[in-house]
Amino acid sequence: MKRALLVLVAAVAGLSALGLSACTPTSGRYIDLVFASTTKSTHLYKETKDLTTGADLDLFTDVYQPTGDTLAKRPAIVWVHGGGFKTGNRTQIGDVAAEWARRGYVTLSISYRLDPGNKCQEYQDGKFTDPVQAEAERARCERAIYAAQNDAFSALGWLRRHAAEFKVDTSRLVVAGSSAGAVTALNVAQRGNVDGGAVPVGRSVKAALAMSGCQYDPAAIDANDAPIAMIASGGDISVPYECSVATVDAAKGFGTPVAANYWPGESYHAKDLYRRHQAEIDVGWTSFLYQRLALSQP
Repeated sequence: MKRALLVLVAAVAGLSALGLSACTPTSGRYIDLVFASTTKSTHLYKETKDLTTGADLDLFTDVYQPTGDTLAKRPAIVWVHGGGFKTGNRTQIGDVAAEWARRGYVTLSISYRLDPGNKCQEYQDGKFTDPVQAEAERARCERAIYAAQNDAFSALGWLRRHAAEFKVDTSRLVVAGSSAGAVTALNVAQRGNVDGGAVPVGRSVKAALAMSGCQYDPAAIDANDAPIAMIASGGDISVPYECSVATVDAAKGFGTPVAANYWPGESYHAKDLYRRHQAEIDVGWTSFLYQRLALSQP
């Protein structure tokens, strides 16, 4: 098995060549699965309208908390599932959310608005030769992408309002996702600000984790963005590898801390890629978040 090409860049003085501080622990809370189990609860976080029918639609989130944790304030990760903005549900990423909760995080796995009839993949792959149809499909795809992004922002807002209930430290919030969820996580990290200005407090996150993600709006990347961690494979047929790399490189060009694990010779996608190389990725991602969230072990 070929080891990933690993890139870790940090804009903090005194970090090592890997972008990690010498004080980053190698075990314990936030690094290992220190809790034996999690407690799951389901909550309504948004009332909205279905993208295609216009019918009333309730969006729910599953909240995972480490069972028996007594810490008064915990960092939180909002996880977003994949499915091309047309299929999928929050249970698909719930197992990953639960694992990260066992490290001492509060984690959410959210539902968001979908468009089952979208042709985002076909548009990306250049299947439409009629420019009118191509533009219509592009606009439809953009609508679904924006809806997912805005629902993720709503979930973060809901979490902030319920921070006391779930013992969450709102200064240490992360968004993460797989495939379409990774695109959404990057959008939250990189499109949360308005006109290139400062990111409003209600939309800010400290970091984003992306399993096969891409920023399809490269103009949105600027110096105000949250740090990002990316995994990608060279043969991914769903999310272009070149776009994943370009997203990381553009963020790095603005001085944003980034971490990237690349497998150019593989074609695994998103969560499948994560599971295949989870041991390696978890080492990098736990350290990345420990630094980016300025965590300490109680």
